[in-house]
Amino acid sequence: MTLRSQWTLAALLFVIVGIAVLGVRPLVPPDEPRYGIIAAQMAESGEWFALRMAEFRYYEKPPLSFWVMAASIELFGENAFAIRLPAALATGVTALVTGLLCARMTRRPELGPIAFAVQVTTLGPAVLGTVAIIDPVFTMWITLALAAAWMAIASSGRLRLAALMGLGASTALAILTKGLLGFAIPALAIGAFLSWQRRWRDIFVLPWIPLIACAAVLAPFAWGIHRVEPDFWRYFWIVEHWRRFTAPDSNQHGQPWWYLIAMLPLGGFMWTLAWWHAGRALKEYPQCRDGIRFALTWIIAPLTLLSLSKGKIATYALPLFPPLSALVAIGLLSAKERGIVVASWSNRIGRWILRGLALGAVVLAFTGTQWSGIPTLWDNGESLRWIAVACVLLLWAWLDRFAWRATDATSWLRRTAWAPVGMIALLPALFPTAGIRTSAVPWRMLDAHAAAIRDADCILTGSQIAHCVSWATRRRDLVIVGYASEFDNELGRDDETARRLGLADAAATIARRCAAGETVALVTQSHEAREIAKTARAGEPALKVVSDDTTIMIWSTAPGATP
Repeated sequence: MTLRSQWTLAALLFVIVGIAVLGVRPLVPPDEPRYGIIAAQMAESGEWFALRMAEFRYYEKPPLSFWVMAASIELFGENAFAIRLPAALATGVTALVTGLLCARMTRRPELGPIAFAVQVTTLGPAVLGTVAIIDPVFTMWITLALAAAWMAIASSGRLRLAALMGLGASTALAILTKGLLGFAIPALAIGAFLSWQRRWRDIFVLPWIPLIACAAVLAPFAWGIHRVEPDFWRYFWIVEHWRRFTAPDSNQHGQPWWYLIAMLPLGGFMWTLAWWHAGRALKEYPQCRDGIRFALTWIIAPLTLLSLSKGKIATYALPLFPPLSALVAIGLLSAKERGIVVASWSNRIGRWILRGLALGAVVLAFTGTQWSGIPTLWDNGESLRWIAVACVLLLWAWLDRFAWRATDATSWLRRTAWAPVGMIALLPALFPTAGIRTSAVPWRMLDAHAAAIRDADCILTGSQIAHCVSWATRRRDLVIVGYASEFDNELGRDDETARRLGLADAAATIARRCAAGETVALVTQSHEAREIAKTARAGEPALKVVSDDTTIMIWSTAPGATP
């Protein structure tokens, strides 16, 4: 197979697992609807330097990821596909750069599409790459920055100059996506590698051109943000950096130091079991010693920094998977060529496990899940989904067997990467939609009554569901009742304080607006809705819908009006 054909297959693989599935499942709160309404409001207003979350100022993240989401909304409309597309494309670029970097490190072009395929089929990047969050875009800039760093370290002349400038520009864009981590991760990884190589002079010589390029790219955007939002950078550096690193509050994800270390093997699934064989072969691959060291420092140095932070979430590990994928591709190809990896009884046992799981899925398709104690996972199509699970598990087992029939290491590794593709592509369709009914965000309920809520003169909603209400109704002028959570941004702006009400004030507002002949909608947790309605003195609502823990009430005094 030609190299072009291998890259074509790799691109097809990405389309299957990264693009085709984007619109399959509903938005997952809080991140997807939160980022979606920020980008949508940016597209609606045309104010690209103003970050607003349902008209509340949002200073927790820089704007670059919202710019690309807003551009996607302009092209494809306000829907799940549009806000997830930037993350998916960024995931594809990350995999492409990983493949090209791996091929250059080893001087083996056939490793490029293989490393691409490993990155695309690694569970963490595969799943998070279909979610509307900022981390895939951030990971793309980090990968571009460190790939440029490798090019600069391993080359000279004009190519080195261009690579150093690319390193600075990519670092600036990473900062505009997530903040100082965009600088810290490349700096730590490069510094650790140069120290390992004892290239002390380069530690002091190499940074100047990237720093100048970084400042040149960053400065106009930073100034544009400051002109529109004078408080942004002060809040962002103090609250979102210093406080999160040293003493996170309940909204900032405090975790133990080993949390991200544990996330690596979980996020690396599909390939985690191969790490042992890959690691054994890497020790016997001196031709790529420098490249292997660079990839290791890319993983270890940032992981150390991130583990020291008091606040952390699983997505922080995403920039560590590209070097891990490169090491897996290099190690497994070498291991197969050296005979370290051979077909054995363990492979056959793995295939029989997949077939056994497929048989279990068929049984559940025809008998249901009640007898087994498995809760109902989906609102409809349960039998079809179990049959689909059985089919992709059998396909996985067959492709694994097919991979071991390959006559060369490259074909074996390429086929191995394709084996779990069906399962990965099916994951969005397996999203447990029935669980939405018992969660704080019943999308079906919101979608059914979105028009009635949208037509209200005033919408009051709890903070835990406000993002979803804004997304479903496309209204941004919400009033937050009860605990304000992230809608209280500590800025103390009068215009925003007036839109945050306690339960008693919410009841008084409903009574006053109804008395003035206005239509009022209340969407919040059921216990809050009962307390507010009990003291609102606005009469019986024209519409009252209760679903699990969420209640929708609409009061309308218009003659004969029933939403």
